[in-house]
Amino acid sequence: MGDFVNHLFAAVMDRFAKARKVAQLEHTISSFIRYQEKRGQLYQTLRHFANDPRWVLRYVVGREIGRFLDDEAEEVIRIWMRLAADKHLYVREATAKGMVSAMEADFDRVWRFWESAFHDDSAEVRQTAAMTLIPLLQNPVLRKRLLPLVKPMGRDASPKVKALFERYLSPHLLEEEPFPVPAMDFKTTADLPVASRLIDQVVGQDEAVAIIRLAARQKRSVLLIGEPGTGKSMLGQAMAELLPASNLEDIIVEARGKANNMPKVRVLSAGHGEAVVRQREREFRTNVSSLRWILGFAGAVTLIVGAFYAYTRENPVYIMGSLILTVMIVWFAKSLKAKPSEQIPNYLVNNSGKVKAPFIDATGLHAGALLGDVRHDPYQSGGLESKPHHLVEPGAIHLAHKGVLFIDEVAMLSLESQQALLTAFQEKKLAITGRSPGSSGTMVRTEPVPSDFVMVVAGNVPDVDKIHPALRSRIRGYGYEVYMNETMSDTEENRYKLALFVAQEIRRDGKIPHFTREAVEAVIECARRIAECPDRLSTRFRELGGRIRSAGDLAVQSGAALVLAEHVKRAGHFSRSIEEQRVWRERNGLKPLLRQPSPGKIKVLSNYKETAGQIIQIWTAVVPAAEVEIRVPQMESGEWNVLPIEAALNRYCLSGRYYFETEGAAAGERTEDFTLAMALSALSAKHGVFIPEDLAVCGSLNVAGMVGECAFFGRKMLTAKHGGIRTILAPLANKHIEVPPTIHVVWVQSLDEAWNAVQLLTRTKLERDSFSFEELLK
Repeated sequence: MGDFVNHLFAAVMDRFAKARKVAQLEHTISSFIRYQEKRGQLYQTLRHFANDPRWVLRYVVGREIGRFLDDEAEEVIRIWMRLAADKHLYVREATAKGMVSAMEADFDRVWRFWESAFHDDSAEVRQTAAMTLIPLLQNPVLRKRLLPLVKPMGRDASPKVKALFERYLSPHLLEEEPFPVPAMDFKTTADLPVASRLIDQVVGQDEAVAIIRLAARQKRSVLLIGEPGTGKSMLGQAMAELLPASNLEDIIVEARGKANNMPKVRVLSAGHGEAVVRQREREFRTNVSSLRWILGFAGAVTLIVGAFYAYTRENPVYIMGSLILTVMIVWFAKSLKAKPSEQIPNYLVNNSGKVKAPFIDATGLHAGALLGDVRHDPYQSGGLESKPHHLVEPGAIHLAHKGVLFIDEVAMLSLESQQALLTAFQEKKLAITGRSPGSSGTMVRTEPVPSDFVMVVAGNVPDVDKIHPALRSRIRGYGYEVYMNETMSDTEENRYKLALFVAQEIRRDGKIPHFTREAVEAVIECARRIAECPDRLSTRFRELGGRIRSAGDLAVQSGAALVLAEHVKRAGHFSRSIEEQRVWRERNGLKPLLRQPSPGKIKVLSNYKETAGQIIQIWTAVVPAAEVEIRVPQMESGEWNVLPIEAALNRYCLSGRYYFETEGAAAGERTEDFTLAMALSALSAKHGVFIPEDLAVCGSLNVAGMVGECAFFGRKMLTAKHGGIRTILAPLANKHIEVPPTIHVVWVQSLDEAWNAVQLLTRTKLERDSFSFEELLK
């Protein structure tokens, strides 16, 4: 009875394996193992299966024989080594899987015999050994011990081992080996090498690059959050390059018999869909040609018969009738080529000839373009209507099948679209139906269309709260979240990478000359200034790229063969944003601020939408009141935080009703930059102190009266320089940032220090470049 059951299980597993029914096969294997364990005959049965000619039985042995390593170590090892050299790939994969499971339980015991497999004479055994390394290298404890075995595999003579090395193992070497940093002694960027793969061109995002490599290898989705221009789109495209293109598929849709409104979907290997469509088109053309030939023959017969009767009976009516009938036959024959055939399928996804996995940028797409749609057909009857399957249009989720779907600015997607996107992401398929109200396409619904894609979602920090909670949970549970770096260390390695970035931008643009080494150093200096942190370089490469292209355009205009450092410096004026031009020209040029000092009037350095520095003027008026009350015209919008100012005035026991007004502020201002200036303005108005007209303030205030670090301090210093400001009250936390020599800075840590400094500045003429509050008191 036992042998009969074994033969039955073996026959069923072999049948499912040949039919490629994976789910049924796995279910049968699980049932077989449970049955044999209950009988206590599993080990003997596996030993018997190890010599069976059917590969699926040897597959089961390689995967499950490790259960008996403790009791039958020598026999298990002998079977494993024989299966590691098996001619069938699936058997070797199962053997590698079984060994990995055993090594995770007791690594040293298995490794004593398995280490020799990496130098075995059989290419199949070495390939199996390479397979075991793929999951083991994910273990940080074993990683350093196993990495020395990886590099020799790149020189292996077997193409099987080389393929595994290039696809799965070489990324580990790239992550482990330090970046080679040549000296910055190149003459021009033409001497610098530019990597061919996008993943190797990403600069300043080492952690994100490592996660993208891992996610591409394991087909995980990724959420990229960070400032604009830090490389999120580039990482998404790089992930598509890392995905294999060997499993791409074509998707076609065709008519389903009488159910016209439910087109049938067919999935074929890449290239086979085109063959099917061409075959159907040939059949249709053959049928049409045959019918035209018959109609042409009928027309000729009609003319001959009409001419015969007209001649024999001497009646011209016959010839006239035959001509009219022939014209109708010709018109009918010509109408055949314009009428679509129900038998010709419609392409949804065509991956024929593609060597890379698809990368679909779905940023800002509406629901129909993202999820698929059915075109409206105004001719819905009378024989002029198009067949429903010819009206079906794929969405971005279907075009990204077996590739990458990239969505930037994810907050632009409605919650309904995000919910449908989540459904497609979970189910790996989504039916296409008409999404335009009132369209004839709303009556059409296809079978579920495959949408097995890797999703890369990108956005800024405020976008995180606008992502559908279920969608983000799905990404976190089955993928990775990455916060992009805004700066990187100012090291020799990163400076060289910035030089490579300049070379990459030149080759990508194709219209600007190469940079000299001095010009590259000027770009690096721009990166330091944008970072506004000591020993840091900015990774906002879109902004740096704009400066590089502007400098290149200036060099082309001047007829220079190379871009010089002076071109990079001059490019700063031409690469200013609209906000910077508007603020600098209108507010600091055509509309200068009032320069007559008065109590309660103070200037504050602010930033417009984090791009352009500007000078804002704040006025304060005070009327008697029993308590501290603050009124700001914009306060009703909820954009102002006046709690630090109320706390300061209460601490000084200065009751009253304070009316604040800002001159030059606009929507999008960083209102936290105003809190210190508003508190000083209120104290000035209450005590009647005149604040010097060439003094400006920057920094935020908290409820404890402490002054916080100021964002974009370097830009604000440049704004002060152009606006004629000579003295600045600034947070002590910003002291590490370079200040223009024409500006005097008083570094303060609290509101008390700032207020005492303002009072002293009204009576003291400043003659030193930069000093602290303690030095001012001296």
